Amino acid sequence: MAFPLNDLPALKFSYSKRAVGADLIATPCEIGVQWSADGNSWTEYPEGRFLLIHRAGDQIDQQSVWQFDCPSYLWTLRKAVTFAHASIPPTNGQRVFSSSASGGFILHTLMTEAQARGALSSFTWTFTGSIDTASASWSPFMGMGIPLGTDLLSVLLRLVEYGLLDFRLSGARQLSAWKPNTGALRDLTTGASPVILRAGRDITAAPDVGTLQDLASAAYVVGDNDVRQEVVSVSPSLPWGRWEIGMRQPGITDTTAAHTAGTAALVTAIAERVQRTREITMYEVRWLPLRDYRPGDLILAPGNDGVLQPLRIRQVTLTRTMRGVVAGNLVLSDRFEDQDLRMTRLLAALAARP
Repeated sequence: MAFPLNDLPALKFSYSKRAVGADLIATPCEIGVQWSADGNSWTEYPEGRFLLIHRAGDQIDQQSVWQFDCPSYLWTLRKAVTFAHASIPPTNGQRVFSSSASGGFILHTLMTEAQARGALSSFTWTFTGSIDTASASWSPFMGMGIPLGTDLLSVLLRLVEYGLLDFRLSGARQLSAWKPNTGALRDLTTGASPVILRAGRDITAAPDVGTLQDLASAAYVVGDNDVRQEVVSVSPSLPWGRWEIGMRQPGITDTTAAHTAGTAALVTAIAERVQRTREITMYEVRWLPLRDYRPGDLILAPGNDGVLQPLRIRQVTLTRTMRGVVAGNLVLSDRFEDQDLRMTRLLAALAARP
């Protein structure tokens, strides 16, 4: 099982058609994943509802073992698409929302219209066009055009990419959404009982993968209407001198926006990119995933040189073997990667202006 932040959870498993209970998954159905800390009391994780819609197997396999790939129930948003508004003509084949529209307003509007057509019949959500799940007024705002026929899952992920909202399933078929970096971000590094994952107790391995492939000290931005802009980093020169990147940015129509886009790209291109994975154990530990921490939380875990530092959970992945042994890993990010994400969102937003 993989539970990424602001993305689609997924479940993969193998099961024999000869095993007990195989009849329960012989036809399309929903699968709920539960956790237990003692083996007696079981709880379904809010994002743990999956759709059994893909299977593969060998019909002459004597053991009749089949593999199942199950997306989150959130995947049903792919089965509702963007229609033209009855009283607002589309522009260039797009449903256009004004610059005063928030991500919550756009998503709530499209889902409400889809439900009125009979789609998303079992889907619910905990926000409106004016307030998020925590009853906070929506912000920021951005005008955008959405091509007619675009499925609503793609719309949701685009709104996340533009930095307009965060989301997660808060029930089997219920979607919650918040202003960015509010409800989906819990700081568990302070207080009377901070979540601290220690090497040797909670974490069995801490592999980092770093790359310098994306380094650059100059950017050449190409927009629409013959906009061309060179941007040079003010940071110290790179080990191998000037490295350039080219950026084709459709939607950018003036040099000011082009300069902003180039500057944003260079801010994240002056340092090594590092992917941090932390292998976790579930035995003899104090803190357990799903129960005590989840994607989006800020926790204390080994960072550079194994020193504890605040790191944000980007994904929780869990596995269970044939013998019932449970293990998993966390994908973590630090403040530099958060900055990278903000810059990516800024670039996307600049290109999205109608």
